[in-house]
Formats: sequence, C-alpha cells, structure tokens
Amino acid sequence: MNFIGIEDRFKKIFISILSVFVRSKPIHDIASLEAKRILVVRQHDQLGDMICISPLLQTLKERFPKPHLTLITSRVNYDIMLHHPYVDEVILYDKLNYGKSPLLFLKFLRSLRKERYDMAIVPVTVSMSVTSDLIALCSGATVRIGAESLGGIRNPAISCLTHPVPLDWKNDPRRHQTLRNLDILKPLEIQQSNLQCLIGLTREEQHIASAFLKPVRQKYKFLVGIHPGAGKPPNRWSAKRFADVANRLSNEYQSGIVITAGPMDNGPLQELLNDLHCPYELVHNQPIRSVAAIIDQLDLYITNDTGVMHIAGAVRTNLLALFGPTDPLQWAPTGPKNRYISAPDGNMNSIRVEEVNAVIDLILNEIKK
Repeated sequence: MNFIGIEDRFKKIFISILSVFVRSKPIHDIASLEAKRILVVRQHDQLGDMICISPLLQTLKERFPKPHLTLITSRVNYDIMLHHPYVDEVILYDKLNYGKSPLLFLKFLRSLRKERYDMAIVPVTVSMSVTSDLIALCSGATVRIGAESLGGIRNPAISCLTHPVPLDWKNDPRRHQTLRNLDILKPLEIQQSNLQCLIGLTREEQHIASAFLKPVRQKYKFLVGIHPGAGKPPNRWSAKRFADVANRLSNEYQSGIVITAGPMDNGPLQELLNDLHCPYELVHNQPIRSVAAIIDQLDLYITNDTGVMHIAGAVRTNLLALFGPTDPLQWAPTGPKNRYISAPDGNMNSIRVEEVNAVIDLILNEIKK
C-alpha cells in the first residue's frame, strides 16, 4: 500500500475514534460573535479554486472589526496568496514533509493552537477534506464552520465542526464557484455582492514587470499576452489558431505579443512558435508571482481555461478566456474586464478564430477610446 493509501486509512480510523470522544458544541447567535482571529483552511492544490475564495476573504475582513485573518494553503498556492489584500498571514501546509515526519505535523498543530483563533472556516466546493477539518479542530478555534455534507454525501469529519453547513447545488448546478465558497458562511448570516477576485502585487513586483516590458511597450501600440497551454488537454485550444490570432494582432493592431508558458506547456508552446510569424517576448517557466505581475501590465490576455486564467481575472489586464468542457458560468472570472467564449459542444476547437478576433476587436477598440 502506498503512502496515500496508508494516510487515508489512518484518517478514517482517527475520525472514527474522534467521533466517539469529540462532541463539538455550537454557539447560539453566532451572527453576533466578534471574531478577532480567524483561520481559513484551504490546503488543496488547485490554483483556480484558491483564487475563487477571494470574495470570502473580503467578506470576513469586512464583517468583523479589524480581524487578523490567517490562511492555510498548500505549497502550490502559497506564493500566489502572499500579499493578498484581505489576508494578514499565509501559513504553508507542507503535506509532503508532514507525511514523512509526524513530529513536524504535531509541531505545526501546536503552533496553530498557540494563536488562539476565535473562528476556523473550511471552504468546500468540489470535495471535502478530512485533513482540513482536522486542522480546524486542532487549531482550538471556538467556532469551526465547514461542510456537513456535499451533494448529499455526509462529511466523515463532521465531528470536528461546531457549525456544519449542508452544501448541495443540484438545484443550481451552474452557481459560480465564488458564490459556492461564500455559501459556507451561512451561519454568520452575511452576504457579499462583490465577486471580483484579487491577488496582491507589491510595488516592487510591478516595477520589475514594468521594466521587463518597457522595451516592448515603447515599440508597440498594444501588449497582448497569449497562453497556449493548459494542464488538461481537453482545455487546450489549437496552438495553430492561437498563432493565427497573434499574427493578426501584430499585423493589424501593431501589437507586441507576450507568450506565457509553464513547465507542462512545452508541447503547445512549440506548436505555437512553429506557426508564429511575428516578433514575440517569451515568459517561460518563471515564478508564478513574476508571471502575475507581467500579466497585470498587459492590455489584453488571451488564455485557455487554466490556472493563469484565474490570475489574469484577478489583476488589471483585460481577459479573454476560452472554455471547452468546463462550465464558464461556474468558473469564468467575474467583472466587466473579463470576457469568455464557450464552445457550444464542449469541444475547444469548435471555437472559431473569427469569434476570437471579433471579441479582440471589441476589447481593443474600447481601450482606444
């Protein structure tokens, strides 16, 4: 049995024992609680899921008078959440090392308990996490809010929570992920109408990105970013079509082309470069915060439905996102600067170049005004 299997079995046994001895008592009239120290536990790896909790973080920060808000995140998402405008502290949950050394994990839990949190919240939209609920319990927070069930499936770690919330969107299957995250706050009787996601960029990061792009900015009327890759192959639009779009942008709009690509994007990147007949700047395998700062400086960013789409939706650039099998009503970044095109049959390559060009024309003509 591999480590993951052993870990899952241990969790099930531990939760079974815990449910016998732990009886979490809810606080009545929780809506009037004044929480000064709040812990949000979101230690999954998915970048888009993490950025979609931004409205939840803003809601908590605005609901309570000057709370100290701490976010627990995985190594994958730790960097991008640094300097978030609604987070005071980001704590790394180092799953790999904790799995190798239970003593390190116990030290992590002890350090949390010393902080004396008033409230711990475990956002849930796609899957429940026994680990996250255990962290909430071990933090010692008086109020612990998480999922009672998800889609009718009971949470096996419900005993860790004082205020479990049933979550089921079968009657609203296209509910946006930001709203699904906010649904966990039902016991607090608060709502948030601003669904714009944010990430925090420092002045130094913005200055470095501006200096990098300055020679290109001086040559061209517009700067347009292209991201041809995606972690999931069905989410990739044809790299040749991306090249067609980039060549037209260069010829008709005198646009500078900035291509971004990560470690998993080498295939689509090479296909794009094979058909590219215009000058370009390449941002390849750079740190995520550097990429975010560069995207922030662009006039337009065109990308597949993938992690950097959510980053582009959370900074200042105009975004055009291309969707295939994923529902854009659930996942497309919100806000007036963010647009998307969705394949009618779920096949990315059903999106025509002409459709993409039409939206590009609309965006760039708005910028001219």
